[in-house]
Amino acid sequence: MEWLHRRPVSALGGAFIAGALAESLIPEHFPLTLFILTGFLCVIVAEVAPALRLWGMMGATFAVGTFLTRWQLPPVPSPLSPPFDGIVASAPLPHPFGYRLLLQVRNPEAPSGFVQLTIWSEGQTNWQIGDIVRVKQFWGQPATRRRERFLRVLWVGRAEEEALERIGHAQETFRFARLRERWRRWVFDRWETSLPQWERTFTLAALASLVFGMRTAGVTRADERAFARSGLAHLFVPSGSQVTLLMILAWGMSRYSGLPPLLILLSLLGFYLPLTRGEPSIYRAVLMGLYAFLGWRWFRDVDWQTSLWLSSALLVAVEPAMLHDVGFQLSYAATFGLLYSTPLMSRAFRWLPKWLRVPMGATLSAQLFVTPVLVHYFGRVSLIAPLANLCALPVASLALTLGLLSALLSLLSPLVAMPVSIVAGELAKLAMRMAHWFATPSWASIPVTPLSGWQTLLALAMLTALVAWLKKGLKEEENREFVV
Repeated sequence: MEWLHRRPVSALGGAFIAGALAESLIPEHFPLTLFILTGFLCVIVAEVAPALRLWGMMGATFAVGTFLTRWQLPPVPSPLSPPFDGIVASAPLPHPFGYRLLLQVRNPEAPSGFVQLTIWSEGQTNWQIGDIVRVKQFWGQPATRRRERFLRVLWVGRAEEEALERIGHAQETFRFARLRERWRRWVFDRWETSLPQWERTFTLAALASLVFGMRTAGVTRADERAFARSGLAHLFVPSGSQVTLLMILAWGMSRYSGLPPLLILLSLLGFYLPLTRGEPSIYRAVLMGLYAFLGWRWFRDVDWQTSLWLSSALLVAVEPAMLHDVGFQLSYAATFGLLYSTPLMSRAFRWLPKWLRVPMGATLSAQLFVTPVLVHYFGRVSLIAPLANLCALPVASLALTLGLLSALLSLLSPLVAMPVSIVAGELAKLAMRMAHWFATPSWASIPVTPLSGWQTLLALAMLTALVAWLKKGLKEEENREFVV
């Protein structure tokens, strides 16, 4: 109760997320006006009963979260029958059996939306954003998962490459995606030339995975399995580490150039974000980073828990699909564990030296809270993850720092960036080898029975309650020691 009143913005953000989660439990034909009425009644309670004001506003925010999420959910479409035409909406993504192609359907009989095709192919694809494709054969069905429907990917299926025919090109469509793809290719071409010819395939793939979260042909399925078994898969996802580096660069460049640090930070983010795949974790890190940057700049104080819940509510309000994305859930679970239980974990390892105690506490805290989510989605638990993270994170962090610096320097001169790129590449390859080393033992990762959605939420709630109980006991012990 005391925590709620000390952090009302966090409480309202949590209520919004709870309402958005509750939307998936409500029948789809439930009238939206009832959500509005419920929120209005909660506001009245908050106004007439000051003692219940926070609870009333939380109830209203809960109703708003449910209403906004349901309002943005497209209805389940009818089946899509071939032949149909579509426009390539994004660059093809590599797949173990070929590639994935996202098409905006051009069919007057079908609702406006996208179809995601898994194309079975043994060669390279030459599809460009804006190509008009005729799909002659298609095996698929309407999308049922909420994440896909929120993204308006209304159909999913597969097709043979021979069943696709290019019939034209729409020059004026998806301008932002085209500009982003051109920018990405230009940056990566410059970055690639900062490496020796014999190092460009595997080294650039390892660097691009760590720095930008990009998947290239140089990162094999065996590499991805090794990172998953060793508990190091999060290194492939851009998040707080990258944003923290950009913030440090912004502060440093501001001191020497005299320009406002916020302007420099926004410029660096404008360089970096288009090069990523747009994972929820990077948007979470950007919002929390901006909150911390402005809070420290203006007030010399930052409430990290408020930034966590506020950023999650803003992201879900803008894009409800993120709530059902595994990357979003893992990112916020890990960050919550870091903020909530790291002090407790660090105290449990107080017999270790400080330089080892804090990283160990942070690693175990994050791993503790992401484990229920990992079990829910993958049905596996990585037993070696704490040790692997403790050993590999310093190497990966240094590779990330030097890799980002080399990418920036290569824009000015690939020759100047070459020494930094070579060192960063060697560190990135070392991180890849470490993932394979830690994934080698048969006991590194064990299969378990996957948790249901409710069981996952219950496990996270029990972990939160357990940490709160232990922290309360620790606080009482510290008070007794102070009195003595």
